[in-house]
Amino acid sequence: MSSAASVAAQASGNDRPFSSSRLEQSILETFIYADIFSYPLTADEVTRYVTVPAAASDVQRTLDNNLSSGKLVECGGYFVLPGREDLIPLRARRERVARGKWARARRYTHWLAALPFVRMVAITGTLAVNNAEPKDDIDVFVVTEPERLWLCRALVIAVVRMARLGGDELCPNYFVSERQLFFHEHNYFSAREVAQMVPLYGMETYRRVRAGNAWVDCFLPQADGLPPECRPIRPGFMASNCKRASEWLLNGRLGAALDRREMQRKVRQLNREAEQRGGSVEFTADVCKGHFDHHDNWILRRFQERLTHYGLTVPTGAYTNGSDPLGDTLDG
Repeated sequence: MSSAASVAAQASGNDRPFSSSRLEQSILETFIYADIFSYPLTADEVTRYVTVPAAASDVQRTLDNNLSSGKLVECGGYFVLPGREDLIPLRARRERVARGKWARARRYTHWLAALPFVRMVAITGTLAVNNAEPKDDIDVFVVTEPERLWLCRALVIAVVRMARLGGDELCPNYFVSERQLFFHEHNYFSAREVAQMVPLYGMETYRRVRAGNAWVDCFLPQADGLPPECRPIRPGFMASNCKRASEWLLNGRLGAALDRREMQRKVRQLNREAEQRGGSVEFTADVCKGHFDHHDNWILRRFQERLTHYGLTVPTGAYTNGSDPLGDTLDG
């Protein structure tokens, strides 16, 4: 994708836009998006998430130029927009919190990976980028065997309840089956979520997820490799044998009947909740997506506002592939 913005006007005060070069504009867009999450960036992170193809040396040179001109500030290898230097110690604190959460996330992934018909477990949300507060949930994305998604979900919820007893909030808010690895929402937020997710189990399935969502490259042409925190678990001998045995037991009509019954029970309940709360939700045999808080729409709207504030104009569809996630759903 070409750079999503062109300079339209000078912003006041410290909000000075970059010059009109594609790479400089793209770097500013990357910092503006990160700033919504109060998140300083390293040069490697800028290179990964910049919206135009660029060599790491070119990204570093552009960062250095904008340090010299006062359009960015750097401390300890982290870069921020001017006036946001307080975010650098905040990131250090959040990284310390994340280290503790990663240890627990890996432990729970061992449990989830041992469940029948679970094919992939990935960490998403704030923990995936080491930007976690103590109160933040451990967000989990789960891929299942087809026709066993709802049975899998019920078993995963049992793990969630065990984690809660230990003081952790495990939040598996997105399930898909292997029949539905293609994501329909093509926008900058969704692309970042796909590129940032950290697979801890099911690497072959993860590769299929990335291959099936090549549209992400239109938004993030350099984010095709594994994220830095990717250190997959290796299920033990006993866990693997128990998984195979339980799948053999539930692979026929019994498992199909349990899955249908659980789907009927939960979809009614979740649809009632969706009617009350709204949000980005989908409940089918192959998808259980319960994002009730309009978080994606809020982020994209805030991003658009920030781009405008910095004097950047976004062409229609540049960050949404022509969809309108910034429309009236927030007001419903």
